[in-house]
Amino acid sequence: MKLVLLVAVLLIGGRAAAAQQEAAPAADAPGIVRKTLRGTLAQVTLDDGDEHWTLLSESDGSLQPFARGVRPPKKDKDGNDITAGSVVGLSCPTDSTGSCTYVSSSDTTLLAGGATPSAATNKVSQRNLIINIDYSACGSNYSATHNESSLRTLYLGAAGDGTGGHSLRFEQCSYGGLTFNATAFTVVTVQPNCSSLILVNCSYSTISNGADAAAKAILGSTVFATFTHYTYILPPGFEGICGWSGLALLPGKQTWLQTSSYGVSRWATVMQESLHNYGPWHSWLGTAEYNDYSTSMGRGNACPNAAELSYMKWASPVTGGSALNASLLPLGQAVTFNLPATYLTGTGNFLRVVPDWIPNYAYNVYIAVRANKVGDSSLGNGYANRINMHYLNATLDNQLWNGNTNLRYTDRKITVLNTAQVNNTVDLPAYSMVVYGGAWVGTDIMRMYICRYSASAAECPALSVLEARPSPPPSPSLPPSPSPPSPSPPSPSPPPRNPPAPPSPSPPSPPPPSPPKTTGGGSTKNKGRRMLRAGQQ
Repeated sequence: MKLVLLVAVLLIGGRAAAAQQEAAPAADAPGIVRKTLRGTLAQVTLDDGDEHWTLLSESDGSLQPFARGVRPPKKDKDGNDITAGSVVGLSCPTDSTGSCTYVSSSDTTLLAGGATPSAATNKVSQRNLIINIDYSACGSNYSATHNESSLRTLYLGAAGDGTGGHSLRFEQCSYGGLTFNATAFTVVTVQPNCSSLILVNCSYSTISNGADAAAKAILGSTVFATFTHYTYILPPGFEGICGWSGLALLPGKQTWLQTSSYGVSRWATVMQESLHNYGPWHSWLGTAEYNDYSTSMGRGNACPNAAELSYMKWASPVTGGSALNASLLPLGQAVTFNLPATYLTGTGNFLRVVPDWIPNYAYNVYIAVRANKVGDSSLGNGYANRINMHYLNATLDNQLWNGNTNLRYTDRKITVLNTAQVNNTVDLPAYSMVVYGGAWVGTDIMRMYICRYSASAAECPALSVLEARPSPPPSPSLPPSPSPPSPSPPSPSPPPRNPPAPPSPSPPSPPPPSPPKTTGGGSTKNKGRRMLRAGQQ
């Protein structure tokens, strides 16, 4: 009997050990090649239900992809946090395409935490290298149709000096915070070799690595290294192969665009991919990713929404509006603000609501007025000339505002909540809060109110009563940079996995009456103003 039990224990133990070995491929298993790498981790904005990760090599700038669904460990061998943007040293087994198939904590060392991209801290003038790819080697159908002249015009405008084209939109939406250096802007056409990884798999890393090598052969490695950002223009025919119009590293300095009307020709697609490099993800409507038409980070031909402008530090909140919590929003009392449309100025153009009166609150709310002018000239009727409201993950948002940037590249799931027209009231029962759109008090400056309640919106005053009150004094002008974060609000619980779908924006209202002379609002000092799928490495 003892012998039988011993044999059984040995068999069970052997099977358990075998299962553990299957979970992590052995370095010396037949057909397994192990790579030792050092560089910066980034996510790839492919949207096929899986995470996509890559490592930007510290030695030569090439990309080392991870296989679909394979992500780096959350901790290194010493227990340090590993996130997007981290500089690491690691060792991994690879498959036949050269992709890492498994990365363990014991094989990973954190070398440095990720640095915050500069556009999210101060003004940036990008030195862009546009690599125009001619894949004639894959067949005559894959020749480049763009050239240096056409791409310079698209990006910099007809004068080629950055006063038009995509460059102008970037300047308008960022209030001058993110521009293209027209002098440094360079286009080079390359003819890399073709392979099945490119023509069948649309391997983003094979495409960029081959294009980089070809560009270095033309420009020289020294000149190549002087650019801050690199964009790969694929020839016609590849959108059907790849299944996306644009792609980017997050964080990073590389973007991929198709030669199509929804690719490099569309400024909002170029902006979406470019901003991914700095950290913002896509914007949502309900449970549909991309379906926010109020921002280029969704499907809109418009500047970023208030939450995205805040993340990029292109905009600041109204005085006293950086963290509207229970102490600043007394029960049953409406608080008044004059909000300028975001196209007017980046100074004092939004409100941030921290609903700590809700137990275990999960979301913060950003509120701003939008109008279809300047950078927002193509903003749709469902969002234009209205108050726009978005909600997002409160835990991640509070961390950023309190100076904790460890998870700054994690998706905060910015989602449309609702809109409010002029002279209109919107009840937000999930937040026990009423938002009122008052009258226009200046050119595209709206008076609005917020009131929180305990059980019912009936606890808050009627809009007619509020509008009959004397107007508040004009909001003082703020410096261009955002206000510092407010004291830390109570830590909310993590949001539920599937938040309730918010109501769709209400239908457009008739044009507002001509406004009187400006009497309030933010400073106008800074006045001015895709489609992805598939999972390739």
